[in-house]
Amino acid sequence: MLPFPNWIQQEIVEELHTRKIHGFFDWQADVLSDCSLRQPSFGNLLYSAPTSSGKTLVAELLAINNVLSTGRKALFVFPYISVAREKFVSLQKVVRRLNLRIQAYVGSSSAPIDCWDIAVCTIEKANSLLNKAIDEDFIKSIGSIVIDEFHMLFDNNRGLLIEQMISKVIYLCKRKIHEVQVIGMSATFSNLMELGKWLNAKCYTTKFRPVVLNEMILSNNELIDASSNQSLRFIGNGSENEMELLTQLCLESLQKKMSVLVFCSSKVESEKVANSICESLIPVIESSKGNNVGLKESVLKEAVDYFIAETHCHDEAILKLVGAGVCFHHAGLTIEERELLEDFFRAGILRIICATSTLSSGVNLPADRVIIKAQYYGNFLTNTTYNQMVGRAGRFGRSSTGFF
Repeated sequence: MLPFPNWIQQEIVEELHTRKIHGFFDWQADVLSDCSLRQPSFGNLLYSAPTSSGKTLVAELLAINNVLSTGRKALFVFPYISVAREKFVSLQKVVRRLNLRIQAYVGSSSAPIDCWDIAVCTIEKANSLLNKAIDEDFIKSIGSIVIDEFHMLFDNNRGLLIEQMISKVIYLCKRKIHEVQVIGMSATFSNLMELGKWLNAKCYTTKFRPVVLNEMILSNNELIDASSNQSLRFIGNGSENEMELLTQLCLESLQKKMSVLVFCSSKVESEKVANSICESLIPVIESSKGNNVGLKESVLKEAVDYFIAETHCHDEAILKLVGAGVCFHHAGLTIEERELLEDFFRAGILRIICATSTLSSGVNLPADRVIIKAQYYGNFLTNTTYNQMVGRAGRFGRSSTGFF
């Protein structure tokens, strides 16, 4: 890794060290060495980098540099409330070291614009805030806008709001009313250069991934390397159905001390898969073999009791799953239930989560292994969704194997 440049404040470096970040990857250093992105130009930037490659850090450093250099404010825009809240907590630690003020505009939370230097927003809140800044003539106090998951510009539902935000900034610049630095990032840009021309932005792209991702296909009971199309090995004896093979793959993962995310095509299917895995895990947990797969009966019982106390959930089906170290995750659960299940998974109490595709982008939940169950109904997976799913596997500092 390359050392931090001198323009990054020591307070930031100290905070990065607490995150076990002690330098830059080559691609990060390459982007941040571009002087046109800092004072006095503060040029626009669009870049594409795989999940876990450190792309958010680049945007954070550039936006904070703008705030410290100009005294103007920065907006960080995230597509989902859960991600915005997580980034707010993360940014708080940096911002407080610099004696800057930070505010979250998510859900019902808000504050006057003179109460913060950095705001973390959802798309809707950011668009509303920008409108207010223009209407009430304090737009010149805003220096930069960071937009995560920039590919959502093409989303049928929310892409219009992102386009409106950017169009307003472009208009202000062309009319020489005010210039706002726009920083957009995504793991899945398909037309980066075209968007760069629209925004008059510098464009960067990298395929670098700090942890190698192995993508494989399980067809019948044969495991095939997706890149070489070579047969690797066989799972089972050839008589198992798809659900039995999936369950075997999960049990194999647990024996290797791996955490697993299983992506399913629907809420119903995620519950069905979770229950199937659960039935195979219960006898393992109740026997002396539970420790071999990292599941302790006493810890799981405590988790069930805590889950009941915190969420007031008395659904026997859910409690049975949690007691086996597995659960489903979809919009049918309450926010409190979903967040606690996510915490259990991060802590290693839950080892397997069966989820719908929303978990791939709406929550920062890395796993050692990702399994994508084949879809037979509904819309096919898009390239963007697939990349977001496999991006959950192999976050920096973790082992990784992605399965499809």
